[in-house]
Amino acid sequence: MRYAAAIAGAMFLMGMAAIAEDLSISLPGVEIVRIHASFQCGPEGVPLGLPSGTFPVEYINAGENHLAVLPLWGKQQILANVVSASGARYAAGRYIWWDAGDRGVTLYAEGIDGHRKADCHLVKKQRH
Repeated sequence: MRYAAAIAGAMFLMGMAAIAEDLSISLPGVEIVRIHASFQCGPEGVPLGLPSGTFPVEYINAGENHLAVLPLWGKQQILANVVSASGARYAAGRYIWWDAGDRGVTLYAEGIDGHRKADCHLVKKQRH
């Protein structure tokens, strides 16, 4: 009986993990625009969790909702658009991804050792 309960528990947890892999948000009547971009940051980006070399960023714009999806520490991190004096600023947890257009893009990470940053540049951008 314990064996059957352990298997049932494991199957339940595996099912929960499978559910957690996808996210769906319904916004009826709102046009969704996806922009796929590639960026590359200096070596200071790796200690902040960015991949070395070129990496993808997806921008998802739906009405007043604007998101940026970045690979941080090997996982997809969703950052939401927040108020900015200029450019597009996205935030999640301790991270800020600030796309200032012609002035470049910067990833800021607040940590116990202070305010660290990585300067990045756009490699390629494509609207879908």
